[in-house]
Amino acid sequence: MNRVSILRLKTRSSFPPFADTRTSSRWQKIDRVGHTVEAQLQHFGVGLTIGGEPTFVSLTDFESPQWRTAALGDDKRRLAGQLLQRLAQRFGKPGGLPHYGLGKCYPGENAPRWALGYYWRQDGVPIWNDRCWLSEDGKSDGYDRDVARQFVDRLSQTLGVPRSCIRPAYEAESSKISGYLLPLLPTVEENRISWHSCQWTLPEEKLTLLSGDLALGLRLPLRDLPPLSHLLDEAILPLGERIQPAETPVESPADTIRIALCVEVRSGTLYVFMPPLTGAASFLNLVEAVETTAAETGLNVALEGYPPPGNAGIDGFCITPDPGVVEVNIHPAKSWDELVDRTTVLYEEARNCGLGTEKFDRDGRRVSTGGGAHITLGGQTTQRSPLLRRPDLLRSLLSYWQNHPSLSYLFSGKFVGPTSQSPRLDEARHESLYELEIAFAQLERDRDISPWSIDRLLRNLLVDMTGNTHRTAFCIDKLFPVENPRQQLGLLELRSIAMPPTQEMRLLQLLLVRAFVAWFWQVPYTEPLTRWGTTLHDRFMLPHYLELDFRSILQDLQNAGYAFEFDWFVPFFEFRFPRYGTMTRSNVTLEIRHAIEPWNVLGEEISNQGTARYVDDSMERIQVKLSGEDISRYTVTCNGYPVPLGLAGSLGEVVGGVRFRARTAEAVLHPSIEPHAPLQFEIVDLQTHRSIGGCTYFVTAPDGTLYSDFPKNAEDARSRRDERFIARDVRSEPVTVPQIIVDREFPMTLDLRRVTPISH
Repeated sequence: MNRVSILRLKTRSSFPPFADTRTSSRWQKIDRVGHTVEAQLQHFGVGLTIGGEPTFVSLTDFESPQWRTAALGDDKRRLAGQLLQRLAQRFGKPGGLPHYGLGKCYPGENAPRWALGYYWRQDGVPIWNDRCWLSEDGKSDGYDRDVARQFVDRLSQTLGVPRSCIRPAYEAESSKISGYLLPLLPTVEENRISWHSCQWTLPEEKLTLLSGDLALGLRLPLRDLPPLSHLLDEAILPLGERIQPAETPVESPADTIRIALCVEVRSGTLYVFMPPLTGAASFLNLVEAVETTAAETGLNVALEGYPPPGNAGIDGFCITPDPGVVEVNIHPAKSWDELVDRTTVLYEEARNCGLGTEKFDRDGRRVSTGGGAHITLGGQTTQRSPLLRRPDLLRSLLSYWQNHPSLSYLFSGKFVGPTSQSPRLDEARHESLYELEIAFAQLERDRDISPWSIDRLLRNLLVDMTGNTHRTAFCIDKLFPVENPRQQLGLLELRSIAMPPTQEMRLLQLLLVRAFVAWFWQVPYTEPLTRWGTTLHDRFMLPHYLELDFRSILQDLQNAGYAFEFDWFVPFFEFRFPRYGTMTRSNVTLEIRHAIEPWNVLGEEISNQGTARYVDDSMERIQVKLSGEDISRYTVTCNGYPVPLGLAGSLGEVVGGVRFRARTAEAVLHPSIEPHAPLQFEIVDLQTHRSIGGCTYFVTAPDGTLYSDFPKNAEDARSRRDERFIARDVRSEPVTVPQIIVDREFPMTLDLRRVTPISH
C-alpha cells in the first residue's frame, strides 16, 4: 500500500493586505473618483449629506461579554467617555455641549442604554459658554441632596416660573427624597419664548417614583396623573430666541403640562434631566437657563435626559453601546473632503482610546465588529433632502439594489437572510415585489408627491417578516414618518452594511453610495425588478457569482463616467469570503473558500430571562471551485457525495457550494442531525475512477478539540486558519461516485442534511 503523505498548505491570499494606504497610488485614484462624484453632486445641486454609524471594539479585550455579546459594560462606558472628549476636541466648535442622554430601550432590557452626545451650533453661537460649570465625566463633585433643592429653586427663578410647582420625588422603598422635578413647557409671547409650569395632581400628596436605579426623569409616575382633554402645546421658534422670564410668575392650570425637568444628585454629581422638547430653540433656551443657574449658585452640573431635537442649525455626534461594540453616530458630511476628514479623525481617535475594528472568530476567521456600520443619506434640512425632493432617487436605489444581490451580501455581516436585521425586499415577504411595483407606478404618476405620501406608499413594504420598519435593508423610519414629527428628518438608512476592518474600505463603501446618488440623479434607474426566487440563497451565496455581479455594477459605473476599479474592492471579497486553502494535482486546482449561509431565527422559548428567540448558527456553507485543463473529466466529492459543479463563466472553471452542519447547539433546526465536519474532499477522475488528491477541512482544531479562547492577534488567527486545511496525496483505491438527485430549487448546492448516508 502506498504511503499517504500529509501536507499542510499555507493559505496565502492573492489579495492585498488589510492596510490603510492613504498615500498610495491606489488611494490617489480613489480620491480622484471621489472628487469627480462630488463635482457632479455640486453641479446638479443635489445637496446630499451622508453619515453613518461605525462600530468599534476593544483592541486589548477579546473575551469579556461587553466586547462579544453584551450591550453594556464598565470598560465600554469608560472608553466611550474618552472617545467623546477626543472627538469633541477634533470636531466640536467652541461652546459645544456634552450631553449624557438616553439611548434605545430594547425588549428584555430594564432601561434605555446610555448615549453620550456632543452638540454645537453651526452659526458659532455657544450653546454652553463656560466649561468650568460642567462636571467632569466619571468624577464626583462631592454634592449631596440639598444641592439639588438649591439648584432647582434658583432655576425656577431664572425661568420665571412659580417655585410652588417644584415637587420633591420620593423613593417608594425608603420614602426618602431622591430629587426634584419641575413641570416645564415653553410658549410664545410676542415672538419670544417664555416658560410655564403647573401643579401635578396625584392620588397621594407626595410624588412617589417608580422603583429602580434609573435617572429620576425615567421613573416619573406619569400614569398616575388624571386624564385631560387639553394639554398645552410647545412653542416652536427658530434658533436665537432668548429667555424672557415673566415679571410675575404665572402658573398654568393643573396637569396641563406632562413633561418635567428633573434635578438630582447621584454619586456626588448634580444631574439635570432635560425633558423631551420638540423645538431646538426651546432646548437651547433651557440649557442657557441651566448654565446661568450654575454660575449663580457656583455648582457644577451634568446634563442628561433627552438630546436636542433635530434641527438644521445644530450639529453633533453621539456614542452609544450595542451588543459587543461601541457605536458612533457621526454627524453627516456635506462633501467628499468632509467625509474623508471625519472618517480619518474617527479612526485615529478611536485607536487612541484603545478601540479598533480587529475582531476574529474562535476558528481564526476575521469578521466585522458585529454592530453594523449603517450609512445614512439625507440633506441639510428635511425639506432639502434629495430623497424627498426627488422620490425617483429612492426608487432607483431600491430597484438597483434588488437587481444586484452583491450589494446586499458583499458588505453585510454574518447574519443575513429573511430573519436577519437587514433582509432584502425579496427576502422579507414573497409579495413585496408585486406590491412595490404598484407603489412605483404611483410614484411615477404623481411628480409632485408629498413627503407624507412617500411615507405612506413605502413604509409598509420596507419591513421585515414581522412588519418591523426598522429591521430592513432600506429603513425609512427617519424619512418622513407621519406619526412621529421628531423623526421627520428626510433620512434613508442603508442597514446591510457591516463594519470593514480599515478606514480606506469604509471610505470606499461611502464613495460607492455617493456615486449611485450622482448617477441616478441624472439618469433614474427604471429597470424592472427581478424575481430571483431561490437563486438568491443558492447561486448568490457563493462569492464567485457575487463577484461576477459586482463586476457588472462597476462596469455600469464606469459607463456612467466613474472610474471605479475592481482591484479596489478585492479586500472586501477576501474579508467576507476568506480562502481556507488550495491544492493542485495533475494541472487541476481545488480551492475551498468561505461562502454565505443564511441563519434561521427559531420559535419562541421561555427562559429565566423571559421569552427568547434563538438564532440557529450551526450551519455553514463553503464554495468549491475546480479549475484546470480538461476540467469536464473531473468532479469533486464532499464526504463521498458529488458537489454539483456548474460552469463559472470562465473557461476551465466550475463552481458549487456545500451546506453542512458545523456544530451542534441546544436550539437548532433538525436537532437529530449530527455535525458533518470535518469535510473530506476528493478530486475524482471520472475516466479512471480514481482520486488524484484530496483535502480535509476542519471546523475546529484538527485534533478535535474546541478553541477555548479567541485569537490574540492576526498571526494567532492566521495560524488557526492554516491548521484547519490539510491537503492529501493521491489515493490508490478506486472511487465510486454515487448518483444524487440535484435539487431543482438549489441546483448549485450540496446540502449534506438531505443526502442518504453512504455505507462503508
